Amino acid sequence: MVSFKNSFLKLNRYILLLSLLASFSLNTQETLPELGDTSSSAISLDSEYRLGRLYVAQLRRSLPDLQDAIVQDYVEHLIYRVSEYSQLEDRRLELVMIKDKNINAFAAPGGIIGINAGLIYHSENEGQFVSVVAHELAHLSQRHFARNLQRQKDRSLSNALILLASVAIAASSRPDAIMAGQQILVQQALSYSRSNEQEADRIGFLTMISAGYDPESMPQMFEKLQSLSRLSGASELEFLRSHPLTKKRISDSRIRAREIEGSNYKNSLSFELIKQRVSTNFFKTSRQAVVQLRQETRKAKSTREKIIARYGLALALSRDNKYNQALEEAREALKLQKSNLILQSALLEIHLNAGNGLEAVAVGKNLLEMNPLNYPISMMYARALIDQKKYDQAEEVLKKLLFKRKEDPQVWYWLAEVQGLARKIISLHQSRAEYFYLTGSYDRAIEHLRYAMELVGNNFQLNEILQTKIENIFATKEELKEFT
Repeated sequence: MVSFKNSFLKLNRYILLLSLLASFSLNTQETLPELGDTSSSAISLDSEYRLGRLYVAQLRRSLPDLQDAIVQDYVEHLIYRVSEYSQLEDRRLELVMIKDKNINAFAAPGGIIGINAGLIYHSENEGQFVSVVAHELAHLSQRHFARNLQRQKDRSLSNALILLASVAIAASSRPDAIMAGQQILVQQALSYSRSNEQEADRIGFLTMISAGYDPESMPQMFEKLQSLSRLSGASELEFLRSHPLTKKRISDSRIRAREIEGSNYKNSLSFELIKQRVSTNFFKTSRQAVVQLRQETRKAKSTREKIIARYGLALALSRDNKYNQALEEAREALKLQKSNLILQSALLEIHLNAGNGLEAVAVGKNLLEMNPLNYPISMMYARALIDQKKYDQAEEVLKKLLFKRKEDPQVWYWLAEVQGLARKIISLHQSRAEYFYLTGSYDRAIEHLRYAMELVGNNFQLNEILQTKIENIFATKEELKEFT
């Protein structure tokens, strides 16, 4: 199982990232296809959306999710805000944050955006981070996947199956299928990559500056990538394998930036806090993080530097089980910037980690009243309620969150946990089925639905609901077989 998973992770880069991001033959001046023409018939927006959902389930199954609601919430809001300035028609977007220190990001059909935590870690400011996000949104808005299918014409169907084979591999246990697809497509993928990336740069740049970011952010990010690539030597950055960085791309980005009148662009405090949060997670030990962040706190001169350093130190101390000290640092940071929700939520997070149940519930309740349905606060508050054995209240919080996040596996995971503790066994199996479905474990999802059916007795209405869900999952499995 381990060797298969490793094969999937390694080869998925070539099939998925390379093919989806680099294999599309485009002219930089090519426009979007008109509705109803032959290119739009290659694959519809709805079909792309469905393919994306098939893929993301297997992606979650195979890659290490960051599972940090605070980072997830920040990046989601940023992507949706930036997308408003893009040419994207279908904004049913879904973010997957990957726990990996390396720089990488990708866009898959159906609005799937994948981002390594390392992209935040290596970005010096929010503008640089957004330059990559805007680039990926351009891949989606220009419908590069659908265009490639049309360009291949009579080979479009076979290439579609190859390009999306990785969707099914995790379920089929056939890494050899990935290798076969890779061999067919790599050559043509490389020959088409330059124009593809140039168009994404051009459209992404317009999106970025329309959203109010410094035009220099994109060339700055390119220069950073170039520098990191030189430092890595023979080990090329994963991002550059799927996004080849040519001299022309760098030069074009610099020219575009110079054409825009400069202004004072401030870096987002929230981004810097998120960057500090991610960076703190990448220390080898919590003790090492505490030592370094104490030094940063002592060296901090400006108010902003003190806020960021103290926030990082608070997180590091909490992970080192020094909860009183952590609370002290968090409160000091909050004194300097009382309105920032990330800083406010640090108190809840530390109380939760410390097992201060009553305090965590009180802080969580207060924050949620001021920020209804906030994702990270709701998740932490629910966990605090669980710790205090207030299962019905926790279940209510999570169910409310599902109105906004019905495709979030982590919400379903915790809902199943609280339902199990409350001895709501039928509901437990239903929620676990949803979790396994969203993470690509379809057989396990069916298993839990059948467990639920055994318990419902003569409740024909609920039986019908459960049976319909089972049939839908079987239909999904059949879709996967078509791509294997």
